[in-house]
Amino acid sequence: MSLRLAILALTDKYQLSVQQHAALRQLAALDETPPSLAQRLQHGLAVLGAALGGLGILFWIAANWPSLSHAGRFALLQALLILALLGAWRRPVTRVPLSLVAFITCGGLLAHFGQTYQTGADPWELFAVWALLTVPLCLGVRHDVLWTAWAVVALTATWLAYRAVPGLGFFEASLSSWVPAVALAALFRFAPVGAGLWPMRLSMIYATAGLCWVAIYSLLGPQLGAMYMVTLTSIAALIFVFSLRNMFDVFVVSALGFGANVVLMGGLARTLIAGRGVSTAAILLTGCVAAALLALTVKLIMELAHTHQPEHIA
Repeated sequence: MSLRLAILALTDKYQLSVQQHAALRQLAALDETPPSLAQRLQHGLAVLGAALGGLGILFWIAANWPSLSHAGRFALLQALLILALLGAWRRPVTRVPLSLVAFITCGGLLAHFGQTYQTGADPWELFAVWALLTVPLCLGVRHDVLWTAWAVVALTATWLAYRAVPGLGFFEASLSSWVPAVALAALFRFAPVGAGLWPMRLSMIYATAGLCWVAIYSLLGPQLGAMYMVTLTSIAALIFVFSLRNMFDVFVVSALGFGANVVLMGGLARTLIAGRGVSTAAILLTGCVAAALLALTVKLIMELAHTHQPEHIA
């Protein structure tokens, strides 16, 4: 929990007056400019510039593809990769943005190799090799920016991989849409790889989206199948895990709570439509239940935040 939420929790718990709440805000210096704002802004702009610069070079090569020779394209990409890695090694202050440039360039180099020599590999193999080759870079830098980008590439590889397998059933495809994301979230949470909260949060957002997709897709069938109950049970289990004291993260719990709302309301709407068809009463009932369920979800999340508040204040 942030300091702002912690103060709100203390105000609610001890029923502090407006003056006492204002005194707490003054002690926490919430109304003043954060001392690390300039440093964070500079770091964020550097990362954004690195991402845009790396992508810009790849797009420039793609736009000028006919006018560049094979050797010229390879030389440009390899030179950029080597310079970015050398700069990240020699200048620690620019290590994260230059490592991000190297990460992006590595993917561009692999894509250029496949496009030039027409290896016939499936798209998921490009992302899988990209993720595999950049693991040492992420382990060396040990920063959220690199691990977040790596998670995007790795999860894209898993998503494309199950689409490339012929004859894959709906059960296996549904597992492929969220199980790898949960496994990655556990890796980022427990393994000493230097990843912070955001790679884990991104993985859980992907897992939540996959679970919701499976549930909604199963609702389109003639009847509520077992996959809907499996999905709902999985979301409930993940909410329970991330509501524990040593696992609590308000961002992840909020995403899972939203997913639970989507799945539950989808099931309710499916039941009402299957029984009586679309009617004004069914729409009104669905809207009222959705509003009540959302309010209950927010209240439960705030209660969890208040319960786990001491650890986050410390």
